[in-house]
Amino acid sequence: MNPIKPMLAVSGQPFSREGWIFEPKIDGTRCIASAQKRVLLSNRRLADITYRYPELASALGSLQGECVLDGEITVFKKGIPNFRSLAERDHQNDPIRIDYLSRAMPASYVIFDILSLDKESLMHLPLKERKRILFRELEADLKDSETLTLIDSFPENGEDYFQAALKMGIEGVVGKRLESLYLPGTRSQDWVKIKKSLKLDLVVGGYIPGKGDRRPYFGGLLLGAYSQGELVYISRVGSGFTEEELQDITGRFSPREKPPFSNPPATAGVVWIEPKMVVQVTALERTHDCGLRAPVFLRMRDDKEPEECTLDQFG
Repeated sequence: MNPIKPMLAVSGQPFSREGWIFEPKIDGTRCIASAQKRVLLSNRRLADITYRYPELASALGSLQGECVLDGEITVFKKGIPNFRSLAERDHQNDPIRIDYLSRAMPASYVIFDILSLDKESLMHLPLKERKRILFRELEADLKDSETLTLIDSFPENGEDYFQAALKMGIEGVVGKRLESLYLPGTRSQDWVKIKKSLKLDLVVGGYIPGKGDRRPYFGGLLLGAYSQGELVYISRVGSGFTEEELQDITGRFSPREKPPFSNPPATAGVVWIEPKMVVQVTALERTHDCGLRAPVFLRMRDDKEPEECTLDQFG
């Protein structure tokens, strides 16, 4: 099969509805896994990330039959997805370091869909049928697996399950209509993500030079999201970065003369850059002037195209 872009969910509020199921929202890296003649792990941008996760490639290679799966790569700590650990895994290119981390900080692949089986596409089937095939084909094989797992789902009562997920330390749930077909690369109303806090993927369009200990790097990043083809300035973020992240992000800056934002902020000393980087931030809430209150950097999103970061993620 040709590379598949994953189907995407819209943002929404907790709800309960007949004909829907609700799954835990895993804080990780979306991944289409092809376990056919060879194993291929592809992220949202269709980049090959197989080399970064040898433990997953080995586990997927031992499956019976040939299949293409959709799921989320994460690193669990005390049973909860840990995005910091995942970020360390997701940005490694050194083979020796990758080999070490695959044993010291093993990743898990949480599977929630099956897109093909024995070279036959299943994307035209409703979700309830794909789920039946997924569990029929893989449940026995994965019973004792430490790296591959099938996601749990619960019917209809999304509001109660959302509250239960928060108590468990999970960031939210995803509601899915049981009759939904799989639409590659489409953000469909048939899938709804419901999160406990404001967590956003935004585009970096400029930075403020650092001072003091930050002098070699930056003091803050200027962030925006797309609306009708234009990059709209949202907020600035200056906290949450590790030393390694400061170095990594600074090394990616590509300066430009004019601001990429349609509404550039009147901030002194800004250096404008090409809007190529995507970062994930969290914030307490959206402010009255459409900014963010107390934003904090979480991680880089190399798996996401800048154009995918739109204003509709604010709900």
